[in-house]
Amino acid sequence: MVCRGNIYNSWALGGDDDTSSHFKECLQSAATKSVPQKKPRRRYTQAVKRATLSVLQSASTRDVEAATGIPKRNLARWAKQATKLLAFDGTAKQFNLDGAVPPEEIPDTAALEAFMHKLRDAERAVTCTHLINYQRYHRKWLDGYLANKNCGYQSLLKLLQRFCHRHGFSRQKPTNSNKTQEDLAAIRTTFAADYHNVFVGFSGDSIINVDETGMTYDMPPHA
Repeated sequence: MVCRGNIYNSWALGGDDDTSSHFKECLQSAATKSVPQKKPRRRYTQAVKRATLSVLQSASTRDVEAATGIPKRNLARWAKQATKLLAFDGTAKQFNLDGAVPPEEIPDTAALEAFMHKLRDAERAVTCTHLINYQRYHRKWLDGYLANKNCGYQSLLKLLQRFCHRHGFSRQKPTNSNKTQEDLAAIRTTFAADYHNVFVGFSGDSIINVDETGMTYDMPPHA
């Protein structure tokens, strides 16, 4: 830092050409110096995890790390989850186990989801403004979240939008509904009672739901 300050002072005061050129070279080298970038986080599929577990049965963690490049902390975590990983019944290309979702950052998510359903049942639009106003009940969390973000309001909007998407709430246009949710529930209850009164003499295996069961008819070939 002292050398750089001396070079700058001598060059600014009209120093010799050698000092000036040396200062310019320092600026160019500093500008062209590459900034180290953070390595992307590696993700491993279920197929890789199960194959690695089979290798760990006959090799040490250090040997597997040297052969595959997988960090030891990943290998140790997979060894603890061996029962779940080997019993996994999903696609081999999946990265996480079923139910492995990131923890919710919003406090009391169950109450917030119930509040959203209550708005929908009352035929009211669910907007981010409603959700932000609801979060005022958690004033301490809300103030801390907004203070830790560069653009707190936009970050809060995106957080709430992701929450809505995860819980099955999509963006909808406001329209006039012919029936309220209470009316539809009453119609469904009445229909169910009439249905069971009419078909009470039939067993369950004799009733086919054509909405879920494919129906085919005997037709001559190439008809």
